[in-house]
Amino acid sequence: MAKDGYRIKIGTRNPTTANHLYVSGVPGQIEVTNVNVNSEVSINKFIQGSDYVINLIGVLEERKRQKFQYIHGELPGLIAKGCTQYGVNRYIHMSSLGADVNSTSKYQRSKALGEESVKSENINHTIIRPSIVFGIDDNFFNQFARILTLAPFFPLIGNGDTKFQPVYVLDLVKLIILHLEDIDKKSIYEIGGKEIYSLREVIELILTTIGKKRLLIPIPFSLSKIFITPMQVLPKRPITFDQLESLKTDNILRNSKNKEIGKLEDYGIQACSPKNIIPEYLGRFSS
Repeated sequence: MAKDGYRIKIGTRNPTTANHLYVSGVPGQIEVTNVNVNSEVSINKFIQGSDYVINLIGVLEERKRQKFQYIHGELPGLIAKGCTQYGVNRYIHMSSLGADVNSTSKYQRSKALGEESVKSENINHTIIRPSIVFGIDDNFFNQFARILTLAPFFPLIGNGDTKFQPVYVLDLVKLIILHLEDIDKKSIYEIGGKEIYSLREVIELILTTIGKKRLLIPIPFSLSKIFITPMQVLPKRPITFDQLESLKTDNILRNSKNKEIGKLEDYGIQACSPKNIIPEYLGRFSS
């Protein structure tokens, strides 16, 4: 976006963690500011003066002050309300491919509620539902590679059958940039990569990439909760009970033939394969 001449304002709870972004543009082009997502005043102050707003706020697990219901369910509506108040041209909201009000996962239910809260506001909006997003700092391939480096075996929750359609972060970014000023846009985009992987295939791909061999142990969902219970006391849990529920549903494109729902190909974007990208950043886990 900086290369395309946009002036960019980035809202974060800790501005010092985003200092590295300044060098992406010319002096003064990128501003990093503190935003308190629990304060509507703070949110509105941040939105004021913007032509476009992109909401990337999300949490993978709940903490004391970070609850799915608010962060994913209510906050998107508050942002949309601010966009309406200050005449924002377009509001892009990042949801999730698995968003579903009937899901057994609180994460996925809250993502669906967030979509509804955006739709309830009279704002020109777009909802983007990506599958797993991968790239140099991702929390998917990196996390698995880190575990596989240390552990002699790996448990395949749900027998490793859950399917994913990982999408490269730069492909997602291309869509957002091309979409910003597209008059004939769709209001919902479902985004996935060119290939579908089962959890087992994801782990096997990582092992091949980092040059390691590990024992893979299939664990059916009926036993998975018992298996992960001891992990819940760890300060950084490898998997939570709610993430276990998410794994019971495939994270792949569901509406690929629905012409009302957009996709990467609408903008001529050919999705990159993880096989061509992850060796660039998983090399540090190699033997």
